[in-house]
Amino acid sequence: MAGVIGIVVVGLGRAGKARVRDLEMKVLGESVVLRGVISRRKVDDVTCLTWEEALARNDVDAFVISTENCTHEEYARKVLNHGKHVLVDYPLCLSAQSGKDLYDLAESKGLVCHVENIALLVPLHQQFKQTIKSKEVPLQQGLVRLDARFSNEWIADASRAGFPSFSAISDLECMMDLFGKLTLQEAQYVYEPDLRSLTCKFSTSDDRPITWIRERKRDGKARERFQEFKFEDGSVLTLSPTGPPPPPTPGHKGLFARDLELFVAEIRGERSHAEITKEKKLVLDGLKLAEDVEKAAT
Repeated sequence: MAGVIGIVVVGLGRAGKARVRDLEMKVLGESVVLRGVISRRKVDDVTCLTWEEALARNDVDAFVISTENCTHEEYARKVLNHGKHVLVDYPLCLSAQSGKDLYDLAESKGLVCHVENIALLVPLHQQFKQTIKSKEVPLQQGLVRLDARFSNEWIADASRAGFPSFSAISDLECMMDLFGKLTLQEAQYVYEPDLRSLTCKFSTSDDRPITWIRERKRDGKARERFQEFKFEDGSVLTLSPTGPPPPPTPGHKGLFARDLELFVAEIRGERSHAEITKEKKLVLDGLKLAEDVEKAAT
């Protein structure tokens, strides 16, 4: 697709605001234009549209869905059925079959359905991936852990965010990006007044164990992530980021802008079929694993 691509952002949470900021700053150039937003919130100097207005406009080519997880499938389907491309913040939806159905719908209409996971674009993850790829010895065991306090935001409400394996599906995709497809061995979910804890044990294709823990306490730590991977030669890779990446400096592409760039490139036919197929497989494998976790833990 040549020419200008008009985009509408749906939702003005952290991700939605970042998308609006990047589009207003034209970090992808003059040919990618913000046409407006759909949100209960108002933003100064940004056109607010209704769904009906946005879907009917000929100068709107694509939508970015940055809303509560429980709405992603409905909104993505609505956009695709109106002949528009769609970028959905993760998770794409809350079941593996729905994910396949959405990809099939997009393909049948010749449209792009792209799913965000900026964690895959983080430089530290890319460094991890290259280091692991260069190793000549297998993984011995791995641990990925999050400790945090309760959140007052919608993400803590399973009816809006989905089961924790879906709201944290980014972790599952990152682990599979590093070590290939994972199989669930066991999962346990603890739901108490002062504690939410999900513990999963996965195995890689060569039966190497990886443990995934997400624990939130009422009076817990603000947010602390930890990853550790031990290899058969005795080497250990650890990663303990202290917080979210800082906003990009003016004129530079941050993680959300780089994700949007991938979306636009796919719309323009500038990405390889192999790359897109690999990306979709990771999303679908992540949805299946998240679903397996929910079934085993509840």
